[in-house]
Amino acid sequence: MLVEQLMIKNVVTVRETDTIKSLIKTMIDHNIGGAPVLDGNDRLVGYISDGDLLRALSPKQQTIYDLYSLISAIRVDLSTEKIRDLLDQQVKDLMKKKNLQMVHEDKDLDSVLKLLSHYHIKRIPVVDDERHVVGLLTRSHIIRHIGEQLINE
Repeated sequence: MLVEQLMIKNVVTVRETDTIKSLIKTMIDHNIGGAPVLDGNDRLVGYISDGDLLRALSPKQQTIYDLYSLISAIRVDLSTEKIRDLLDQQVKDLMKKKNLQMVHEDKDLDSVLKLLSHYHIKRIPVVDDERHVVGLLTRSHIIRHIGEQLINE
């Protein structure tokens, strides 16, 4: 099976210059957990997810030592000032840029599964030769497809 047969075609995207506040509104309005990030030329430059937002709220990890164990504790700073600062930041400040994974619609599903598994990602943008987003493939859509195949056999 090819990516184009399973991908979501009406993809919600955001701009790298959008604020985190507008990103959150978009995520709520469209009931999504992340979005491909586009530049001014509508080219894919990153991906931002709800996980990126959570990491921005809790960047400090403390290590606690005691006689019997080593514990990592994550401190979440949900002060009003911290949240306001986060909401005013631009998407490009938090988005994933390095090792950004993407596929073309003519790729087979096996190669996509390998990417999702290797990079521990839930969603992968589908792009054309100019890096314009033409679709999105998610783990849940793949699992649903596999499940339907098994049930129908």
